Amino acid sequence: MTIGGTSLPERAYDVAIVGGGNLGLWTAHRLAARSFGTIAVLERGWAGGGATTRSAGVVRQQGGSYVAAVLGRLSRTLYLELGDRLGIDSGFQEHGYYIMAQSEGDKNVFLELINVRADAGVDSAWVEPEEGKRRFHDLDWGLFTGATYCAQDGFVHPPIAARNITYAALDDPSVDLYEMCEVRSIEHSGNLYSLETTRGTIAAERVVNAGGPRGAREVGTMVDVDVPVRAVRHQVVTFPFLPDGVTHPLPLMFNLGKGYYVRPEEQGALLGMSNPADESDRSDRYQLNYDFGYHNKLRIEWEAEFPALRNLPISRSWAASIDYTPDHLPIIDQPREGFYVVAAGGHGMMWGPALGEKTAELIAEGSVSELPSGDIELARFAEDRSGAAADSIALPFPKGE
Repeated sequence: MTIGGTSLPERAYDVAIVGGGNLGLWTAHRLAARSFGTIAVLERGWAGGGATTRSAGVVRQQGGSYVAAVLGRLSRTLYLELGDRLGIDSGFQEHGYYIMAQSEGDKNVFLELINVRADAGVDSAWVEPEEGKRRFHDLDWGLFTGATYCAQDGFVHPPIAARNITYAALDDPSVDLYEMCEVRSIEHSGNLYSLETTRGTIAAERVVNAGGPRGAREVGTMVDVDVPVRAVRHQVVTFPFLPDGVTHPLPLMFNLGKGYYVRPEEQGALLGMSNPADESDRSDRYQLNYDFGYHNKLRIEWEAEFPALRNLPISRSWAASIDYTPDHLPIIDQPREGFYVVAAGGHGMMWGPALGEKTAELIAEGSVSELPSGDIELARFAEDRSGAAADSIALPFPKGE
């Protein structure tokens, strides 16, 4: 249920979730599914209105680590199950996904990852260039050494995914959503946390920091917890149509080395890209400037590799922020008694349902199954991580911050 008015109730909640994006809403929904108690979601804007609906919505099980593959598999399942439960479309579109290799070194790494994914319950396969030409003829496979492919990968339409999880969370009477409710400070006394917000003060036994790229670090500092999450620009452009004779809807493709991907979008295509030279964005803005200089530089590459996109008109372009962690892996942890952190490592739409499920599991049951603790806990960032697991299939993010 949604609470109107300008002030918050005086009663204490069992859980207060700071952040009403994909992670926060899925955490609320999965806690409610366990009948855990009363839950308040505190969102400084609108539910799903931050990074969530500005994303491209790719749901890829072909992770670059065991953890990434597990989260991708579980998220895909949960997106589909939620649509079935609500009786409306899930927003998930399954079109298959090619992750392109450009060198023999890439090929060797990708072949190893097929086994890692299999251990996580994800079926992916290696595709040689000659086979790729037959299956996805719109790409110039002569520029690649092959690709891994998963037929069950695809994407969700972000507005539909945000609609569904907001509806699902509010459908449970144990969940209250407070919009336009920015958290200003957090104090801990006895067995309660007191959260001062722009709509008044609220109390809760437990607090979940799901602040995303624009809030996770700041919320952490309120309780003296360092959360190594930064925001970085990500750019998205859409093309209104594809030339005659081009496969449509086309499968997804990701050129890992050059940091761009393509997926279907209505009658045309969507392309997302990240510039490895971009630094972390420390502003508080949701809308960032679109870098047409980098767009035009990378356009030479994508038009050579994907000729069907050559000289297409643009229907939309935007730049938004995504979160990242130093190793591209998520955070699911309880660094202080009753204070939890969940962060997506740049994969909020891709992993959101699974991260919500695992955070709810940690809160309700005291531990997280399937995922190695060393790959999700905050303590890993204070350790020597040379040779440790990281997600090797990820967009380029700033280094050393």
